[in-house]
Amino acid sequence: MCYYKSILIFNRMSDTWSDIQAFKSKRINLREKLQRRKKEREGIVLGITNELNSGSPRSNSPIPNSSVFKEESNSAPEIKADPLIEHKLLLCLCDAINLPTDSRNLVAMIVKSINKEVPHIVVENLLQKFAIQELITVTESFTQEGKSCILVSSAEHTKLQAMANDLCAQDPSLNSSHKAEKRKIEETSEQEPKAKVICKSKDTSKNTKDADTIENLLSLPSAREKETKKLGEEILDLLSKPTAKERSLVEQFRSQGGAQVQEFCPHGTKDECTKVTDANQPCNKLHFKKIIQKHTDESLGDCSFLNTCFHMDTCKYVHYEVDYSSVTQISKVHKIEKPGNQLSPDGSKPILFPSQWIQSDLRYFDMTILGKFAVVMADPPWDIHMELPYGTMSDDEMRHLNIPSLQDEGLIFLWVTGRAMELGRECLQLWGYERCDEIIWVKTNQLQRIIRTGRTGHWLNHGKEHCLVGVKGNPKNINRGLDCDVIVAEVRATSHKPDEIYGIIERLSPGTRKIELFGRPHNVQPNWITLGNQVEGVRLIDPTLIEVFKKKYPDGNCMKKLDT
Repeated sequence: MCYYKSILIFNRMSDTWSDIQAFKSKRINLREKLQRRKKEREGIVLGITNELNSGSPRSNSPIPNSSVFKEESNSAPEIKADPLIEHKLLLCLCDAINLPTDSRNLVAMIVKSINKEVPHIVVENLLQKFAIQELITVTESFTQEGKSCILVSSAEHTKLQAMANDLCAQDPSLNSSHKAEKRKIEETSEQEPKAKVICKSKDTSKNTKDADTIENLLSLPSAREKETKKLGEEILDLLSKPTAKERSLVEQFRSQGGAQVQEFCPHGTKDECTKVTDANQPCNKLHFKKIIQKHTDESLGDCSFLNTCFHMDTCKYVHYEVDYSSVTQISKVHKIEKPGNQLSPDGSKPILFPSQWIQSDLRYFDMTILGKFAVVMADPPWDIHMELPYGTMSDDEMRHLNIPSLQDEGLIFLWVTGRAMELGRECLQLWGYERCDEIIWVKTNQLQRIIRTGRTGHWLNHGKEHCLVGVKGNPKNINRGLDCDVIVAEVRATSHKPDEIYGIIERLSPGTRKIELFGRPHNVQPNWITLGNQVEGVRLIDPTLIEVFKKKYPDGNCMKKLDT
C-alpha cells in the first residue's frame, strides 16, 4: 500500500517539478545577465581609467565589451538528470548512511559507483526535487572548504525505496546494472586470498583463548575472599545447629521406640512396583492391592473417591485396600513396650489424663463450670450452604457462643472453610483473640495423591482446609518452632479432621488442660475434654469437675436450655 501511495505522490508532483525547473532556469538567466552587465560596467570604468592614465582622448561614447553583442535572450540550457544518476542517488539515500550528509559526499559516492564524473548541480537539483516531494529534508550549507552544498538531515526510506523501484520498472536497464555491480562486489570479495582468512581466524582464536585465560584468572577468588567465605560458612554452620535446649525439647517429644510409621510405595501395587523397578521382588515399602468384585470393570480405571465412595458395593471402578502381608513382619521387628511403662527423657512419666466428654448443645451449655483451659479447638458446623450429614449453626449463634469464659490466656484452633474463613476471623476478634498463625491441611486420597475431584467447592474443587490459630494474653510454657504449619494427611469421613493436629497441639502445650468443641466420638483424646451433641452421654474423671457438673445438671441432660 505504501508503494502505490509513493507512486501517486510522484505522479502528482511531476508537473509541479517542471514548473519549478522552468522558474529556476529563468532565475539563473537573470543572474547571468546581471553578472554580465556588472562585468561590462567594470570594463568600461577600467578602459576610461586606462585612457586617462595614457593621456589619449576619451570618446564620448563608451566602447562596449564584445560580450554585449551576445544575444542576451539566449537562455541557459535546462539541465536534465540522467536516470542512472537519479537511481544511484536514491539507492545512496536508502542505504544506512549516517545522516546528516551533504551533497558533496553523495556526489563522491555516485562517482565511485558508476565510475564517471557527475556534476554537482545535477545532484543538487535532484535533492531539491526529492525535498519538494517530501522524500527528504534538506537545508543549504557550506563544506569545511567553504564550498556551497545541500545538507540532507533526514530521509523517508520507505518512499525512497518505492521511488527507486518505480524507476527500475520504467527503465529495466537500471535494475540490470545494479545487479551486475552487486555481482562484481561479491566476486571481488570471494577472490580474497584464503591465507589471509586462515591467518585472521588463527589470530582471532588466539586472542579469544588469551581473553578466556585472563577472564578465568580474574574470576578466581582471592585469598581474602576465600577466608571471608570460609568464616561465613562456619558462622552459618554454628547458627544452623540446634542448641542443647532445642535438642532436649525434640528428644522429649520423640516417639518412644522409634517412628511407628511405614512409607507408601509411589507405584501403588506390588506388581506395578516390580514392573517399574525391573526387580524380581517389590520394595519394602507399603503397597496396595486392588479390590476386584464381580461388577468391577478394570478398563474404567480407579474410582475418584476410592475408599470414601458411598456406593462401593455397586461401583464399577477399581478400589484398593492396603496389602498387610509385609506389615505384620515389620510390626514384629519393631515391637516395643507400652508407652505408659516408659519414662520420658527427663525421667518422669508422660502426663496423659484419660479422655473425657459431655454430650451437650453448646448453644445452651454453661461452659463456666468447666474451668480454664490452655488450648481450645473447635470445628464448628458452619452454615456453608451445603448438604451436610449434621445440623448447622447460624452466624449469629456462632458469634454469641461463650468461648471467652474458657480462657484467660491461651491458644485457640478454629477450623474454617469456604466463606467461613472471614466469619472465623471475625469471631476470633469478638471472642478476644488475635490471629497469630494459620495451619493448612492438604488433603490426599487413599493412594496418597492430592485430591483433584472432591465433593466440596463451588468454583474450584477444594483440596485443603484452614485452621486459624488465635492467641489471648501471654500464654506460658509454649514450645515454639517444633512443628510446621502444613499437614498432609488422608481424607476420611465427612468433617473428620486429621489426627496430626492433636500431636501438634500436644507438643506446643504439653501436659495442660485442653478442650474440643463440636467434637464427635472419633475426636475423644487423652488430656482432652470433648463437648458436642454427637458424643454419647457424659464421661468425667476429674472429681472437682464431676462435683460442679452434678450441681449444675443434676439429671445429666445438657441438651436443653436451663430454666432461669
